[in-house]
Amino acid sequence: MVAPIPAPGATRRDLLRLMLAAPLLAGMSIEACAATPLRLVALDLLATELLVSLGVSPVAVANVALYRRLVAQPALADDVMDLGPLLEPNAELLQAIRPDAIVMAAWQAGPLRRLREIAPLVPLDAASAGKSGVAQATGLLVQLAELTGRKEAAQVLASQLEATFAEARTALAGRTRRSLYVGRFAQDGRTVALFGGTGLIGDSLSRLGLVNAWRGRVNGSGVISVGIDQLAGDPEARIVHFDRGVETRNALARLADNPLWRALPAVKAARLTMMPVIYPNGGVASALRFVRQLVESLPHDA
Repeated sequence: MVAPIPAPGATRRDLLRLMLAAPLLAGMSIEACAATPLRLVALDLLATELLVSLGVSPVAVANVALYRRLVAQPALADDVMDLGPLLEPNAELLQAIRPDAIVMAAWQAGPLRRLREIAPLVPLDAASAGKSGVAQATGLLVQLAELTGRKEAAQVLASQLEATFAEARTALAGRTRRSLYVGRFAQDGRTVALFGGTGLIGDSLSRLGLVNAWRGRVNGSGVISVGIDQLAGDPEARIVHFDRGVETRNALARLADNPLWRALPAVKAARLTMMPVIYPNGGVASALRFVRQLVESLPHDA
């Protein structure tokens, strides 16, 4: 099959639509065909993180405050416009921005298909059958790098991630023989979201040679919400949890009055590690931060 050839004078949107429709054009970047940088918007936290990681500053993103609270790094530029909620982006503002493409999560593509009238949609699958979280994040980075002409940046990040895993595995070897529960506490002081399986967090632990204390089922994103009593399943484990600011402070205050919490072996032995928030459904940058923070925060456990 011969790939379609853009007509003379084709706009960047025309080129992008051809690229998305024709796999044989996957090796062509629209950036290479344009005199000015792409004007992209992102409607999902992962999409935003991936673009910024590549050095591409979106013109606008959905829910700026949520990104800065849950993802934080890489940081958004101060002048990035806020499109509002993830599932209810401001269509009028999108029309005014006239982006070249709208990058979003695959789950948003159906509910927000009307946005195709404004610009081509670029849906990203955060999870893929048979692919681990780290491999999927790296694949999405490459996909956006091909679209934006940032292949070299993607290669640098992928190499950096591989090197960081290798260095961290060496640094952590022998430091602890304990398994780890990794999660975030809900404000109710009764439940915790635990990460496992082959999601980004679970996969990262495996690549580091660490044992995940949670061996139960998780959803497609590698997370499950359970009662805090489940943290007693492995009495020798350490609990690692993410600091989500006010939400975590409220959770810890309620947990302090919870007899089940106080009775947990890890709590009694003060085997608790709190680290800055990591977006568990994030990309390569989130994986890098998680690995580095583990190296910085995990003590030498007997």
